[in-house]
Amino acid sequence: MFDDISLPSVEVVDQKWKKADVIKFLQENQDKLDLEDDDIDIIKKNRVSGPAFLSLTLETLTQKDGSFVLSYGPAKVIADLINKIKGEDQATTASNQAKGEVPIYFQYFESKTIIKLSADGWEDFTQLHVRLEKTFGLKGSLIDYKFVISNNNIDFSWSKKDFVDFIEKHKCSANNPVKILSVKKSVKRSYTEMISGLPAPSTLGIPKEWFKHQKFNPTNKHICLNHRPPEASSTIPVSLYSFIFGKFKEFCMEDPEREDNQFTYDICYAMAKYYDKEEKRQDKANEMLEEYLGYSVELLTIKRKDSDGNLKDARTDGTVSFSKHRVANLEYKSDDCCSNTSPYLENCSYYLVFCNEQANSSSNSPSSYVTNFPCFLVTIAGPYFSVSGAVLADIAIIDPLTPVFPLIWQKHDEMMLSVSRTFRALKKSLKILYQDYNQVGNLVQNHPKDPSFPSFPNIIINEECYNVEIDCKIDDYLLWVVTLYNEQGPPKPKRACVKVVQKDKYSLNTHQLLAEAGYAPKVLASLIIPGNWLMVYMEYLEDYSTLNYFASINERNHLREKIKEIVGYLHDAGHVHGDLREGNILVCRLTNNDFDVKLIDFEWSGEVGSACYSHFMNHADIEWPDGAEDGKLVTKNHDTNLLNKTLRATNLL
Repeated sequence: MFDDISLPSVEVVDQKWKKADVIKFLQENQDKLDLEDDDIDIIKKNRVSGPAFLSLTLETLTQKDGSFVLSYGPAKVIADLINKIKGEDQATTASNQAKGEVPIYFQYFESKTIIKLSADGWEDFTQLHVRLEKTFGLKGSLIDYKFVISNNNIDFSWSKKDFVDFIEKHKCSANNPVKILSVKKSVKRSYTEMISGLPAPSTLGIPKEWFKHQKFNPTNKHICLNHRPPEASSTIPVSLYSFIFGKFKEFCMEDPEREDNQFTYDICYAMAKYYDKEEKRQDKANEMLEEYLGYSVELLTIKRKDSDGNLKDARTDGTVSFSKHRVANLEYKSDDCCSNTSPYLENCSYYLVFCNEQANSSSNSPSSYVTNFPCFLVTIAGPYFSVSGAVLADIAIIDPLTPVFPLIWQKHDEMMLSVSRTFRALKKSLKILYQDYNQVGNLVQNHPKDPSFPSFPNIIINEECYNVEIDCKIDDYLLWVVTLYNEQGPPKPKRACVKVVQKDKYSLNTHQLLAEAGYAPKVLASLIIPGNWLMVYMEYLEDYSTLNYFASINERNHLREKIKEIVGYLHDAGHVHGDLREGNILVCRLTNNDFDVKLIDFEWSGEVGSACYSHFMNHADIEWPDGAEDGKLVTKNHDTNLLNKTLRATNLL
């Protein structure tokens, strides 16, 4: 159909075509495309410019929201025409393969333009940069930008062959282009520049100094998200950035063995003694830990720049390393009250030194594409012991992984078993972390994931494997919008939402019960990952809004009855929801004054008699029904009373 049509290039359409050019092109080829005047009028009515024209799909052309609503025939012709312009037709693909050409699609993050370049059209990355600079206006060099395909980072230290092989491996297409996301210097490099001028850890560990720099640094940002002060906390736990911390928590649930128990007894006996010098406690503990863990514990001297740019030495109390990667850092105090310096804050300060050291090291720079430098921070102050986990995303994030345990031997106290489990978990986790760091070189070449994002593994849906690319995070919730790329099937991606929650705090049964009736987002898949996390992949609801957006509609009676119908269905099935507020009721306005309603957020849901409220309910800002209390059972009456309150707040009752 398109053989007799002179097709423009995708660059011309995107950069030069106005709305009039789109209509002119369709009118000039109206007979060849078998389009009616009404079909072209619909495109004209929607004021479609060149970039918007390229983004049209069969779905958008036939959508029934009052915009396009083309019938299937002309919609498919136009969609196929756009694909032809963008070079996605099978004949072109087969021709390219026959010629040995590899088409590579690029998309700049602020543009809807997707351009296609042949791998044979440039000899080296300098020539590639010239092509991309002409189209997208790139500045500097390629290494100043982040290039990603299917959420996998591309490293321009590769050869051209490795680059092209990597692109082919990830099935590059117009639907799965190489994305030029942003200028890489902006976030992580600026952060490491900011922390490079901090005081020495021994000074920064003084609470007054720490809080001063957390609040008053030059960029008005926190230097570290370690919960000190409370607002300096990450909304994403470290165990979602690195699975090793989730595994550590799981290992803490395992029973220890004889050698673990013997070590626990020995170190409790040693740490409960009095040491007149911190170094003596440090030397004794390092000697014992080195033998138990099986790894060298060294006093590491690190060069660092002070605020005046002068090189200074900072020496750790004990560090376990793999090559130049820091696997664990130990911080000691002679006793818990013998110094003005907080051992926890000083340990955090040393991790900031590690971040600056590793992110700025030229020999380690490729590793920053694949690892967020997970590190265990072990603090021993007198006879008190704790473990934290640290990662470097766009900022250093540190979470406590254990309570503070007394290293005081109490033969008849079950707490001793918890201490022994913790040491065993640390030993097993360090072994895995060593193996992970050993794979960094291989990951740089084959699977470079962006470490600034949480670790989302591939997901199986209907026996097909999908790569997961994170698009955005929704507010402060552990909820993400993602794009799924099918490795085995057609390259066209699909969008989904992913909710991450502790496994025992989410009723997947209630969610699926409503989803099967069309009253909740469809569950695409679920996955349990280390740390007892449950990942729920559900359909992406594009045209839905929370109930409060519909407070002024005229059809309030119909919408109210629709919501009550769904809650009645839930209750008749013997389940309760627990949190029927506006934000958990999604509404889509359909034609003929109808609505589609779906419930979300099933953390307090479940069967009647087993579903319970959280132990940390917000009673300050929310007025809950009588009897809705921390840890108590959720009842149908609670649901009904809270729903009525929600309906009144949205003018539906």
